[in-house]
Amino acid sequence: MEEIEVRFLNINPSDLEAKLIKLKAEKISDEMFEEWLFSQPEWEKSHGRVRLRKQSQKIELSYKETTQATSKGNLEIEFTVNNETAALEFLNKLGFKNPRHQQKRRVHFVLGDISIDIDFWPKIPPCLEIEGPNLKQIREVVKKLGLDMKDRCELDAFQTYKQIYGIDLTEVTELVF
Repeated sequence: MEEIEVRFLNINPSDLEAKLIKLKAEKISDEMFEEWLFSQPEWEKSHGRVRLRKQSQKIELSYKETTQATSKGNLEIEFTVNNETAALEFLNKLGFKNPRHQQKRRVHFVLGDISIDIDFWPKIPPCLEIEGPNLKQIREVVKKLGLDMKDRCELDAFQTYKQIYGIDLTEVTELVF
C-alpha cells in the first residue's frame, strides 16, 4: 500500500480548525497516541521502521519506509492487532529490542477522501498532515485551507525532527509530553 501525504510545519491549530469547520470537514477525533518504534540497521537506507500504535480502542502494527518525498508515496503495510502487550512481546521475540516510546496528540478531520490531521508532538511546534488517494485531491484541500504547496514539508516525522529541529531521535528512547 502507498501512503501519499504532505505536511506543513509550525501551523496555527485554532485557525486551521476554524477553516476545516467552515469547509464542513467532519471532526472525527481528538486523542493521544502511544507508539513504540523499532528499527534495524539494515533498514537505515530506506528509513524503514516497525511501529506499534495504540489509540483509543484501536491498536495497529505497521511497517513503513520513507524512500522518497512523502507526496510521491511511500510503502506502508498496516494491520490491526488486539493486544498491545502480546504485540510488544511478539516483536521482542523476533529480535526487535529497545523501541523508542513516543506520544502524539492528533486532532483528526475528514473532508471527502482526504484525511487531515493537526498533530502535536513533544518538543516541536504543531504541524498539519494531509493524506489522500492522490496528489491532485491533496492539492485541492491545501488550496481550500489557504496554504501553498511550496511551503509543504516532504519529510516524515523522524526526518523533520532531525533536519528541521536538530533533534536526533536515534538518541531518544522516550519522546513524551
